[in-house]
Amino acid sequence: MKKPKGTEVKKLQAARTGAPTEEAYLLRVQNTQLADGLKRMLRNQEETPAKIELKMKSDREGVFVCGEKSFQASVRNLPCVTEVFKSFDDENLVKTVDIGQVVLVRDSDSDTPPQGEFRDGLTPVMRDARARHFRKLPDMDPALVERVETELIEIVNQGAPKGWTYEDVEEEFVEGEDGSEGHWKVVSRQQF
Repeated sequence: MKKPKGTEVKKLQAARTGAPTEEAYLLRVQNTQLADGLKRMLRNQEETPAKIELKMKSDREGVFVCGEKSFQASVRNLPCVTEVFKSFDDENLVKTVDIGQVVLVRDSDSDTPPQGEFRDGLTPVMRDARARHFRKLPDMDPALVERVETELIEIVNQGAPKGWTYEDVEEEFVEGEDGSEGHWKVVSRQQF
């Protein structure tokens, strides 16, 4: 007998306990007209078509149907799990679910995204995040690293390294008299 995995285990546990299963996905839509229409529907600014559904052909590929139009859809893993919170009173947040997958809805003529993990995260900052985070570190000479480390320790403990002088200058901006241009004036100066 085959051992159940992932969502199958959740469904089996829910069937035993009687608790409903809740799964959440991020919906990313490539077609701007469809995306704008879905936003208006969610804000109750537009009437919802009779049929909105996601039909899966396999565990990773399917068709997203909105009204009479159908679009290709793919399910991909996100580079990291995202927690979703909601608020009932605009003060307290309650964690509702974790999102680990994205449903990519695209036009029929566009290319299928690569299999496996979705390269980019939720925001532009997370573009290619996993590759940047786990990049190969530059080769550094251990002697150089040790020298810099000792200099930093000396700076923290007793000030500047031998032969160096640091000067801490505090300035304030003084406005000129009678509308003339202002200038910076030294308030205090310390050497260490």
